[in-house]
Amino acid sequence: MDLFKVGFISLRLEDVFDIVIVALLFYKLYESLRESRAIRIFGVIALLFVAWRVVDLLGLRMLTAVLDTFLSLGSLAVVVIFAPEIRQFLAGLSQKSLLSRLFRSPSSRLGAESTVQEILEAVKTLRASGYGALIVLSGKAPLEEITETGDRLDSLVSSRLIYTIFQKESPLHDGAMIITGDRIAAVRCILPLSKTMGLSPELGLRHRSAMGIAEASDVLVIVISEERREISLVENKQLRRNMGVSDIEAALKVQLMHPSA
Repeated sequence: MDLFKVGFISLRLEDVFDIVIVALLFYKLYESLRESRAIRIFGVIALLFVAWRVVDLLGLRMLTAVLDTFLSLGSLAVVVIFAPEIRQFLAGLSQKSLLSRLFRSPSSRLGAESTVQEILEAVKTLRASGYGALIVLSGKAPLEEITETGDRLDSLVSSRLIYTIFQKESPLHDGAMIITGDRIAAVRCILPLSKTMGLSPELGLRHRSAMGIAEASDVLVIVISEERREISLVENKQLRRNMGVSDIEAALKVQLMHPSA
């Protein structure tokens, strides 16, 4: 069914749906790539695709054949280059979809609330005892590459377990703890160091590692300093120091109970 027609150009209802779906897919893809260096490569590929279509419409056969071959061979390279971003994009569609949020069961919300309280209790106990800690709560992006650097645990989040792991006598206290949902996915993980210049010289390896993973993914990181008994939060590439218990609780609830789209 034609909605309107101008000359030889007609617009159907199917075309409107087609345009909207493609626009949404490209927006989600851009949202996944905009914080990475891969966005520049994506822009070049998009320009080449537009050029290929224009050349094809103009009937330049030889140039069309060259671009067609180049783009066909380049498809494999695109998959390799954008592998982490593709995983993040698909994870965002599957884990944070509108339907999953609409039909989220009350039991899952209660489970998230319990996880928040367990982590909060562990943080308070660790600070009071003078133990350092580095806790990473994953977001939409999967952290498989990070968990592979440590020891997999896959245990239900427990304040006693977190406290035990970060005691100095524990062989697992070095490195970062990765929490995904209500599970401690892995411990003793190695995080990338921050590339941000101008960080305070008094910040140690834990803070620089927390900034590094926050620059690469949509995580929330809790850092407990054993020397100063100070709690820091790292989120959206921002480091906030000397945070109170209420601030930690609010951040945990946003990350675990009210994730962004």
